Amino acid sequence: MLETTPARERNIVFFRAVGTLTEADYAEVFVPVMGALLDESPQFRLYCDLSRLLDWDETSRWETGQILASNAHRCERAAIVGGPSWAGLALLLRDALPAGHYEFFTDGHQAKALAWVRAAL
Repeated sequence: MLETTPARERNIVFFRAVGTLTEADYAEVFVPVMGALLDESPQFRLYCDLSRLLDWDETSRWETGQILASNAHRCERAAIVGGPSWAGLALLLRDALPAGHYEFFTDGHQAKALAWVRAAL
């Protein structure tokens, strides 16, 4: 399941994965939330907490990361927090974002990740 907060800070969108991510999570949560942010802001920042992720559907559109890849030039920063089962999805996110605009944090460092993604450039 993919959770997000209803309110955003400036151009930052927050996601948290819990359990298994599915095609429905991508199509019904990730794409609409990212699409709304991209419609409202020329640049975006992304916070993804994958520390409670158990698995993800590798045959889904998560595999392509298309919405991120096609808007990578608009990414200011992305903080990705995770644990042992997050590596595949974290690498996919990394490949969809511009080099130097993302940072990985291990579980337990959520506050540090939030501070990093919120920091001025």
